[in-house]
Amino acid sequence: MIERFKTNTKIKLISLLSAVVLWLYVMAVVDPEETKLFEGMPVTISNMDELRDKDLVIYPKIDLTTDISVSGKLSKLQKVNKDNIHIYGQINNPMEGSNDIYLRANTPGQVTHEIRNNILIVNLEKIVSEQKPIDIQAEGKHKSNVARATVDKGIDSIGVSGPRSQVKLVDKIVGVVDVGSNTNDFTAQIKLFPVDKDGNEVKDVELEKSSVTVNVELLKEKTVPIQIKFTQDSNPDIKLKDYTLSQESIVIKGKKDVVDKIDYIETEPLNINDIANSTSKDLGLSIPEGISTDTKYITIKLKTVKTIKESFVYTKAEIQIRNKTEDIDISKIDIPDNINVNIEYLENIGTITKEDIVLYIDMSQDISENQKYDIKYETESDIKNVVITPDKTL
Repeated sequence: MIERFKTNTKIKLISLLSAVVLWLYVMAVVDPEETKLFEGMPVTISNMDELRDKDLVIYPKIDLTTDISVSGKLSKLQKVNKDNIHIYGQINNPMEGSNDIYLRANTPGQVTHEIRNNILIVNLEKIVSEQKPIDIQAEGKHKSNVARATVDKGIDSIGVSGPRSQVKLVDKIVGVVDVGSNTNDFTAQIKLFPVDKDGNEVKDVELEKSSVTVNVELLKEKTVPIQIKFTQDSNPDIKLKDYTLSQESIVIKGKKDVVDKIDYIETEPLNINDIANSTSKDLGLSIPEGISTDTKYITIKLKTVKTIKESFVYTKAEIQIRNKTEDIDISKIDIPDNINVNIEYLENIGTITKEDIVLYIDMSQDISENQKYDIKYETESDIKNVVITPDKTL
C-alpha cells in the first residue's frame, strides 16, 4: 500500500514539472498576442490652467471617462493595469459653449492601445460673479413678532460666483433666523444659501460669505383701553353705561417708539342712536399706522336694565302754588288732601325719592270758569313715566 502511494507521488511530481516546463515554453518561445479591455478609465485635461486663466469651467459637471483596449504579448499585458494607463486630452482654443477634447494615452512599453472614443465633447461656461440681495426670514412660534432683521454692518447683498447659467438662476440669498422664545431684541449668527425665484436652493455656486450676523428687532406688546368715538349727532341723553363692550382693552404690537405713544384705541365713529332700539352692533377699530393687532372689531351691546316702580303720596300742603296773581282767590281752589304719584325709572340712574319730584299748580294757566287746574310735576331725574292721581283740582 505504501509503495503504491509512493508511486502516485512520483507521477504527480512528474505531471507538475511537465506543466511548468510547458508554460515556460509557451511564455519564452510562443508568448501569444492578447488584447485586454479597460472600461471607464478616467480622463485628465492637460490644459486646465489655461481654462482657469480664461475663467472657464466644465459645466454641467461630468465624469470624463472612456474605454481603452491594450494589445501585446501575453507576458507584457500581465504588467498592464488601470494604475499605469494614463488617458489625457486637451481643449484647443477653449471658449464658452461646446468644445472637443482630443484624447491620447500613455501605456507601459511594448504594448499598443486603441481608445474606443478618442474625442469627448464638453460644455464650457464662464465663471462670473454678481451681487445678490440678502433676504432674512424668520421662523419659529413667535416669528410674527419680528419688526426688523438687519445684517450687521448694514450689508444688504452678497457676492455669488460660479458658472454663468447657475449664477443667473440665483434670485436672492436667504438666511433663516429662529426667533424661538425671545421676547427682547437679540443678535444671531445665521447661515446663507442661494435660492431661485421658486425658493429652491441653487447648487454649484460659491458665496462671498457663508454666514452673517443679524440684529433682530422684535415688536413691543402693550395692552391699552378701547374708547368709543361718538358722532356729533349722538343723543346725549343716552348714557354709555347702559351698554357693554365685548372687550374693554386690546393688545397692540409695533415698534417701541410707536407703541409708547399710544394710550388707547378708538372705535370708528358711532351714532349711539343707531343702537338705542337694538341689542348690539359691531364696531371697527381705528388702528394707527405701524400698529398691528389680532382684534379688528368689537361689539357694543344694549344692557338689560331693570325698571323700578315707586309710589308716593303728597298732601295738600306739599303742593306748590306758582304764578299766583292778586286776581285769583286761592281759597276757591279745591286741592285734594292726598295725591298719589306713581313713577317708573331705570335702575341704572340710581334711586329716586319723593323729594326728587315737586308737584305744583300753575296759576297762570288759562282756564274757563268751570275748568280745573292741572296738577303738574317737576324733576331733574330721568324718569320714564309719571302718573299723578288725581291730576286735576277737585
